[in-house]
Amino acid sequence: ALRRLLNMQRLACLAALLFALPAHAAEDFAYVRSAAVEGSVVVDTRPLAACREKSLAGARCLPAADFLGPHNRLPSARDLLWLLGTAGLSGEETVLVVGQDAVARDFVAGLLYVAGQRSVRVLSEPVGRLLEQGAAAGPGRERGMVREAVFAAPMRDGLLFLRDELRALRPQPQLLDGRTENEYWGETVRAARGGHLPGAVSLPALQLRAALGAEGRKPVLPEGSPVAYAHDALEGFAYFTLLRAGHGVAAKLYAEGWAEWAADGALPADSVSYPDRAQPAAEKSQSPQDGAVSPGTILAAALAFALAAFGFGWWSSRRRLA
Repeated sequence: ALRRLLNMQRLACLAALLFALPAHAAEDFAYVRSAAVEGSVVVDTRPLAACREKSLAGARCLPAADFLGPHNRLPSARDLLWLLGTAGLSGEETVLVVGQDAVARDFVAGLLYVAGQRSVRVLSEPVGRLLEQGAAAGPGRERGMVREAVFAAPMRDGLLFLRDELRALRPQPQLLDGRTENEYWGETVRAARGGHLPGAVSLPALQLRAALGAEGRKPVLPEGSPVAYAHDALEGFAYFTLLRAGHGVAAKLYAEGWAEWAADGALPADSVSYPDRAQPAAEKSQSPQDGAVSPGTILAAALAFALAAFGFGWWSSRRRLA
């Protein structure tokens, strides 16, 4: 009887833990409307010059551009953790991510969360508005050249998929495309090809952002753990933040997005299109104006001169022989 009672108590404790986990997962990554987050470290994602000039009191400057290489490529995991350490983050803090541009702000927030930051809050209001309203302010603190802390929090790398992992995954997960509908259907092309990943569903980030806080206009959201992607890593992490922190979708992320997928012509795609290779209008030939001579006229004159010279040389040689 005692053993049965102990087993029942263990089951009850396990059930309580299982029911508590989703609530904790929802609380550690969320949008907030107030900067009054007790005990938080403020991370300002605006360009460095703007942050250093004036930010919320005690803010640390961590511009989105610091995380991105050419073509919005992400740093390696080692370089990412080093960079966070130079900002004085260990991963144990609760951070309040603020900014002016929503995409840049949400990109940094999503990157911090995946890197392992214990708790991430995202201020939905532009930080400039708070500063205009008289919020406590001061110069932002630029990150150092060496680490001030060791970022030791375990990464949430299970939330990320690489291209080859996604391609080989069976059964294929539900895919969410966060780009515009024109890009989804291949009508607008920003990569080597237009179109979308096979089977992906269009759920534009613009639509999700417009629905934040709006009553009665909530989009139909997927269940389960879909894999989200956008154009590249910048837009991808911002989309990931919108889904998880803004709408409670347990999304995972294919970070490099359509730009990387489209670059490999061997990978399948739907609604495929290609960029318009037509000659730019500025480079098209135009009628001469104000006495200007067109390049075509100059070329024709040069050819005529060469033919005339050849003909005169031939005639002269024939005359001498005669």
